[in-house]
Formats: sequence, structure tokens, C-alpha cells
Amino acid sequence: MAKRKATRRRSRLSLPVLVADATEIGVSPGVLVIRTGTLSSPPTVLVLPTEGVEGFLSPMQAAARAAEEDYWGLLPAFRSGARSEDNQELRRAKEKWLRAQPWHQALNNVGGANQNPLYLVDYVGHVGLVAAPPFTHVRTLVIFDPLQLNRLTPKLRQGAAGALQGMPTANPDVPARLTGALREWASMPWPATPVALPTQKEAEAVISGLRTDFLRRAPVVKD
Repeated sequence: MAKRKATRRRSRLSLPVLVADATEIGVSPGVLVIRTGTLSSPPTVLVLPTEGVEGFLSPMQAAARAAEEDYWGLLPAFRSGARSEDNQELRRAKEKWLRAQPWHQALNNVGGANQNPLYLVDYVGHVGLVAAPPFTHVRTLVIFDPLQLNRLTPKLRQGAAGALQGMPTANPDVPARLTGALREWASMPWPATPVALPTQKEAEAVISGLRTDFLRRAPVVKD
């Protein structure tokens, strides 16, 4: 994946943009479910059939690793608009910065993107996932933090295994199966379980540890 220079021009996109904050992993028979969004609004629901899960998870992991190569160098830019070091304020500033980037340019560089209902791009230290029906309700760009995706990998793998185990009772009609899972999970409480937000000290310790792990790792060579 080619490295692209960040800019502060506002993104011109014709689709909704969601910067993922909280993310939950769920399972329906033959379907891996990802619900993501902010805690103050209904989540975006993404559904993946068991038949295509591996073809999605492996590229997502690769995109997260590639995006992290740029992430740490851009961290000061993410935080530049914050009025304080408060976690909520830092999240607000980062989301504003991400939304101001020209994601349309990154997406336009993906060949055949307009015909693809599900694809990934690493850009400005993050992973952009464009999902359209039948994988979600409305074509949407979801922007993931690569550190979040790295932490979610075990849960995604566990969810994929659970979806596979449910295949004997799954609807053999894949579009109908996905539609049913979307309807089911969109109606569930959000979040499914209370979210305990870390303290400032805890968050800083986690970031420091992740930074150390990154520096010990061999660099990812982008295309």
C-alpha cells in the first residue's frame, strides 16, 4: 500500500463517514458481526459471511500494520487541535483532524472501488473501510485506528470461529443471511455491555506500551 502525504484540505466525499470509537464483535449463525461507532449514537453494523471472513480479516490485519507505520509520526498532528490533554478532548481533536483529510483521493486510488461493496485502504495512519449493502445498511466509510484493530484481532478471530460453528444452522442464502443478521444486531442495545473508559494515566500507559512494541517490530514495507 502506497504511503500518501497527509493534508488539511477538507474531504469531499459523497458517502457518510464514521470515525470508529467503540467497537463490539458479535456472531450470528454463519455471520461475523462488527458494531462500531460512538457511545452517544446508534452504531454502524457490519456483517460478514463465514465464506468471506478470512478474505477480509487477513487484509484488514495487513492494512492495520501498514497504517501503524505512519500513525506514530502523525500523532502530534492528531492532537494539535486539542484544547487539553483530557482523553475526550484528544478524541474530539483527532476525529476532527481525520475528517478534514482528503479521503476521497485515497479512495479514488483504489481500482474498481465504485463497484466493490467492501474494501480497505490505509491512509494518514489509519485504516479506511468502505462497506456497502449487503454488508451494512448504507454505503459508509468507517475509519479505524490501527491500534484498535490490532487489539481487536483476537476477538475477531474468535468471532470468526463462532460464525463457522454456526454454519450448520445458517441460512444457505447468503444475502438473506446477512439481511437477517443486520436486522437482528441493529435492534440490540448499544453498547451490549457497559464500557469502562480508562483513566488518563491508564491510557498513557497503554499508548506507551504499544509504542514500545511498535519500535521493537520489523518495519512493514509498503508497496
